[in-house]
Amino acid sequence: MSDTQSVVSDVKLFLERLKKEMPEVFSPADKTAAATEEAAAAPANKVLYNGDLFEARVYITPDQEEGVTFDNNTFHVYLQNKDGNPSLLVTQWLRQKAAEVLPQKTKEWAEKIGVEYNRVVLKDQRTLWASCSAQKNINYSYRIIKMPPAVQDYLVIHELCHLLQMNHGPEYWQLVGQFSPDYKLHRRWLNEHKEAVFEELEITLPEEQKKEEAPASPQ
Repeated sequence: MSDTQSVVSDVKLFLERLKKEMPEVFSPADKTAAATEEAAAAPANKVLYNGDLFEARVYITPDQEEGVTFDNNTFHVYLQNKDGNPSLLVTQWLRQKAAEVLPQKTKEWAEKIGVEYNRVVLKDQRTLWASCSAQKNINYSYRIIKMPPAVQDYLVIHELCHLLQMNHGPEYWQLVGQFSPDYKLHRRWLNEHKEAVFEELEITLPEEQKKEEAPASPQ
């Protein structure tokens, strides 16, 4: 299962990268060169979440509260006016989801590994995905929530194993391998998709969506 998660994510992110780098290949043949360039420059309105890319649709709903909903297929972003910031709203949604998921994963894996930690801290780290402090605090970048669940699990396991082995020696990796047999695959995913995970969201309101009726927003 974990192999499949990483491989599927690899393929989807690879195709998305090709679309950006080679728009002429993915554009209809009858498009003019100018139209192709314009399409390539336009924001993709895609959100990386759990290792998959999802469309983000933005709506102007003046009488409703701003917010984000996710229906397992599309992110729906509700703004009260055109000056709202849809990218910020979705980023906040991802941070909140990370605050729900990562502490729960840490609790579950700590019980399986048989270790105790102090607390979980979420940050926006840009040099480390995660870390384990001498005070037994587990620190995570909220951006981990963008990765496939199996890769998220690997990072949690990686840090919790440091509570038993505060190094990266052979015994440490043997311990990691007991709980994450595919850890080498997950490390490769991290190395290959670091840029996509760190990329800032760029979500806008396309012209065609201004006339589209919005589904019910969150209350």
